[in-house]
This record gives sequence, C-alpha cells and structure tokens, in this order.
Amino acid sequence: MEKIKVGVITLALPRERVDLARKFNFNAVSSLKANNLEVYYHDDLIYETTECIHKAQEYKEKGVCAILLLMGTWVDSPTVVDTIKEIQIPFAVWAEDNPASFSLTAGGIVHGSLDELGLDHKFFYGSTTSTNLLEQIITYIKACSIIHNLNHQKLCIVGGRVPGMYTTMADIIQIKNIFGVEIEHVDSLQVYLEAINAPEKDIIELKKTYLPEFGKITPEEQVIDKSIRLYFALKKVLNNKNYKIAAIKCMDEMINHYSSFCLANSLLNDEEYTISCEGDIYGAISMHILKLASGNISLFGDINHLDFQERMLRIVNCGSMPSLMSGNRKEVDLACQYDYLSKAGGVTTAFSVKDSPITGARLFRVKGNLGMLVFSGNTVKQSKERLKESREHWPQAFIKFDCDSEKLIQNFRSNHMHICFGDCLNIIKEFCSLKDISCIS
Repeated sequence: MEKIKVGVITLALPRERVDLARKFNFNAVSSLKANNLEVYYHDDLIYETTECIHKAQEYKEKGVCAILLLMGTWVDSPTVVDTIKEIQIPFAVWAEDNPASFSLTAGGIVHGSLDELGLDHKFFYGSTTSTNLLEQIITYIKACSIIHNLNHQKLCIVGGRVPGMYTTMADIIQIKNIFGVEIEHVDSLQVYLEAINAPEKDIIELKKTYLPEFGKITPEEQVIDKSIRLYFALKKVLNNKNYKIAAIKCMDEMINHYSSFCLANSLLNDEEYTISCEGDIYGAISMHILKLASGNISLFGDINHLDFQERMLRIVNCGSMPSLMSGNRKEVDLACQYDYLSKAGGVTTAFSVKDSPITGARLFRVKGNLGMLVFSGNTVKQSKERLKESREHWPQAFIKFDCDSEKLIQNFRSNHMHICFGDCLNIIKEFCSLKDISCIS
C-alpha cells in the first residue's frame, strides 16, 4: 500500500530564534516519517509569503493530502492567511510547546486570524515527542487522505435504481460537491453481453483458479459458469473506464433472467474494488471511506437483527460480502441463491466473518443534509449452524458493539450497513468534521 503523502512548511522570522525553528522542523519531519508517512519538506525555513505559497503549491502538485504549517517562531499572520486562501488543500497549524521560541504565541494569533476570516484549518499544540499529539496529527492526516483519494473518483452505477429503495439513491450534485466523486451509469445489458461473449478459455482458467480455494460447492455447473462470467464481465467493464467504486443493481433483471451478481461482487470486493449491491450509492461511498480509513477491505450487508441481551448486531447479505473476511476461503461454502429471490439462480457465499476489531459506518440523509452513523466493536465468528437462524446459504457478520443499543437502533436509516476490520473510528469522525457531515456515534 502506498504511503500517505503530507507536506511540512516551517515558518519563522529572521530576527527570531531560527535555531529553535530549524530544530522543530527536523524533529517534526522525523516523527512523521517514523509514523510511516511520506513527508515533503524544505530543509531550511520559510520567511516570505510568496515563498510559502510557492512551496505549498509545489507540495500540492506532488500529491500531498494536507500541509502542516509549523510555527517555528513568531510569524506574520498574513503569510499563513494568504497561503491558505491561495492553495486549496487541507492545512493544519502546529505550534510547539517551547517557551523560548514563542511558537504558541504565533499559533494563537494565526489560529484566531484564520477563524475570523472563516478559513478552514486544524490547530495543534505540543511536542514532537508527544504520543497523544502525534496520534491526533496522524488521525487528521489520514482523514485528509480519504478526502484526497475520493476526489475525482468515478462511481459506476450498473443497472440503475432498485425500485422502492429510497435510501440507496443520492443527489449526484451533492455527492460531487461534498466528496468530489463523479457518478456515471452503465447499463446491465453491457455487462450481460460481456458475460455471454466471454472467451471460454478465460472462464475455464478462472474456475481453475478460484473454485479450489473454497469449501463445499453445491451449485450446478451452469450456475457456476454464469456467476464466473459475471465476475469476468463486471471486472472488464470497470477496468475499461477505470472505475474502482460501483453500485450494482442486480434486481430484478439480471437476478431473474441470467444470474445474481453475488459471487462477482464478493470476489471484486476481495480485490482493489469497492462494490455495493442493490444500486446503493451511499453504501458504496461508505464502504470506500472505510476502506481508505483502514487500508483494508470493507463489507456490504443488511441489518438483520439486534440482540439486546448479547449486545450483538447481525449483518446478513445475499452473497456479496468479501469472502476474505472469513479469514480462510476454505471455510467459505458456495451455494445456490434461494429460489424465492432469484428465478435464474446464482452462486452465493456462505460463511461467518472472522473475529476482529471493527469499525462500522453508514452515510444517510435527513431533509437533504448528509450524516454518518459510526460505531466500533468486534466481530465474533459463529458456527455454520447459527447461520440457519437467518439464511444458512448467505454470509453473516456478528458484531459485539460498543455503543448504546437504543441509540444505534434509532440511527439505522437504511436496510444496509458496512464494516471494516480495525479501529478507525477517530479517522472517520475527523473526516466527517472536515467535510461538515453530522457524525453520530
């Protein structure tokens, strides 16, 4: 995985303690590098506004997600103000806890000036050796990285809207304005044609590659063949236009007349793609935010049951959960989609998600305003017998959650929910703060 890129500019005035400013610059850069960041920095100090703007622009062009402005000494506030006004990128101001440098004095006037002018920024104060402060700064940088990675992404809706599912659809202008994500459409027919015309040798090779990795396999050969063809076709369509995020309709055309997308979605979610089902735009974006925050795969599923006694949330899906979330594909069975849901059938995956700390998140909208529900917890792997309580041939995640049960219930505003492995709750909250999205936890 590529390192997150961040820029560092240390400001000072020639008449002040530039020796302390240089030391602050060196120690800050060293601390950031030690946290596995790719740091762009200038060995010397910046004294002039034009020089600061030039350096910030240079770092932006190199792909940094944010720039940290270090208050090496007392500085002229207009240097910071004009740079932030000129260069459209997240900025943070960092003042050091060193009384000899008057760094906090500079930080106070810069922070206040930016607030008076309504210029967005983050303010940090503390030592380069402070574990707590560095955690805050790294969290901020990772949240900025999500913004950077979402910007100019394309989200492909395959097939359009599933009837009746209001909470899967979004205002494409709002999504573009807030996240920078362009929403485009591909008809299901295009995927279908790619599937039925897929070269036989490629399909045979895919079967040889994937099928031995799974556990019990019960679907008939023709059902498997169509599901593998959909994987081949969907991947080809996405690659042709460089889509990394997609929302797949599936119901009713494909699932009733050719095959369900379940196995295709599952395999693609195991890879570098983010795939939601039922044309869920908010689901796809929520999943991708989780994926960027954690550096790992994310899950799409339905809120199925909340047990107040066990404090356990069960998420179930008709087959598109990433199979690698099982921990071992040999524990993943391949079954045939239920007849009541699909006239054509299709391969589904059946497993319980492995034990792991998790973060859950879901975007929603209330009266036109975006919000995000977030929570943390742990998945608890269950026996396949327990899957029968809901649907034994579908994948399921059992989550011991940390938040208040009643509050969680009241903030379910969709049939869908998403999780990733790892605790990245603070990163998601920081991201929401930066995007002015109401965050509920």
